[in-house]
Amino acid sequence: MATYLIRLRLPDRPGALGAVASRIGSVGGDVVSIDILQRGDGEVVDEFGVVLPGDDLTELLKGEILEVDGVELEALRLVEGALPDRHAEILELATALFQQTSPTGVLEYLTSQVRQSLDAKFAATLDPEARRPVAVDGDAPSDIDFASLARRVAAPYDSNDHMAMASLTRAGVVLVVNRTDLVFRPRERLRMSTMAELADHRWGELTSRSTIQGPDLP
Repeated sequence: MATYLIRLRLPDRPGALGAVASRIGSVGGDVVSIDILQRGDGEVVDEFGVVLPGDDLTELLKGEILEVDGVELEALRLVEGALPDRHAEILELATALFQQTSPTGVLEYLTSQVRQSLDAKFAATLDPEARRPVAVDGDAPSDIDFASLARRVAAPYDSNDHMAMASLTRAGVVLVVNRTDLVFRPRERLRMSTMAELADHRWGELTSRSTIQGPDLP
């Protein structure tokens, strides 16, 4: 058995989703999850979690899916292990952030988890006033201008952008995530913002406690 995440653009019309599911079933695939990433302007972007009887059926699966009128395939990715559970992912992040004992640890953990959640090339937490990031996870280009990236957070995002950003207002930093293949969809940006807000809240708790107790007290 092989598990895949399949991202599709399909017309927002009755029967389109059922037609795609039927085509997946025709090659022995089992749809085990559907995540709606974007909806509007007569179009939906869905990500299907699909289990196939074998990894030799992917080309046949692609052909079957593309037989549905108006459907476009954005990505088909093999999943190692269990499919991600986005709701459980947020709960697990909140629990792990609560267990962090330092503001720096909060930002480092957030950076790592967001990169993994969004399957990004790299993620970085940036201080807009500094030229060096507070935390980096993944493969960031050696010549990247982090200060310029931090300043982009105030600009409206482009729906075709491969970069996503979120501000942590208490911490005074910006979380930046980049990937080279897929653009970020609104549902993914919302998930990232939620994760950043949880981390920012925990950062505020730790820094307030440090101010009251003093840096040398537990």
